[in-house]
Amino acid sequence: MKKQFIATIQEGDAINDYFLAARKDLREQANGSKFLGMVFKDRSGEIGGILWTNAASMSRQFEVGDVVNVRGTVTSYQERLQIRVEQVLPLREGEFDTADLIDSPEDTAVHLAEIKTLLGTLQNEWLLRLVNSFLDDGVFMERFAQAAAGKKWHHAHPGGLARHCHEMARIACTVCELYPNIDRDLVLAGCFLHDIGKLDEMSHELLVDYTTVGKLLGHLEIGCEMVRKQIDAIPDFPELLRMHVLHLILSHHGELVNGSPVVPKTLEAMVLYQCDNLDAQADAFTRVIRETRERHLEWSDFIPLIDRQIWAK
Repeated sequence: MKKQFIATIQEGDAINDYFLAARKDLREQANGSKFLGMVFKDRSGEIGGILWTNAASMSRQFEVGDVVNVRGTVTSYQERLQIRVEQVLPLREGEFDTADLIDSPEDTAVHLAEIKTLLGTLQNEWLLRLVNSFLDDGVFMERFAQAAAGKKWHHAHPGGLARHCHEMARIACTVCELYPNIDRDLVLAGCFLHDIGKLDEMSHELLVDYTTVGKLLGHLEIGCEMVRKQIDAIPDFPELLRMHVLHLILSHHGELVNGSPVVPKTLEAMVLYQCDNLDAQADAFTRVIRETRERHLEWSDFIPLIDRQIWAK
């Protein structure tokens, strides 16, 4: 049984427990010798690790994605905790509990049911046929239900994509009540379809990581192609509506610097982007605050992705 979780370990702790190996990098020191940098994860968070002796041989003992037993000591480097590793040994199936390593919420079925209910209110027959072409596909929905919405930052757990889409749809419904000029059907369809490319962009197994097609194309292009194929299978689907839907997917990152090939140029696209960003950031901040409080700290570690610390008071 796992006893040491990343969110609760402190500087000076002796570590002897299992984690998921999320990364390893064999690097060279100034004197020519090797050292091994690593990242370990469990359901509560992640932590870096470093090994200075026998780095090359130790690196050959395990692969990224393996569950490994780590022995070492928790130290602090540049105000971040890390494990000064002495030994890493891969474990076999049956020697660990997957539930200790990944956060698997039990409410995914609720999120899926709510998404279906909201999508069932669509008045536009073409959009209803489009979303139903996905909802009625059992294989697609099984993958959708298991998918994470991100690798690390937000909704990064099985079922995370369903939860993210449901939360976005609830935000969108409120926004549409405030601003009746918004095409509610378009925005709700966009909430469901905007990230479906993530099913192929990432592997949704014990370790969420980017696939080759994900690295080469990204989920916006992948998702756009998935929707194009479904639209092409619907006879007489309106061309103008097709452009609207595809624009929602291609622009939902909001800015070119964030990976969108185009910026939002319709009211609905701008609203979808804002709903997406709000839900993603709120989920990520909530997670960071929880993890920081579990470590009995007032401020999080510095987070390079957003160039700041987060106050957990």
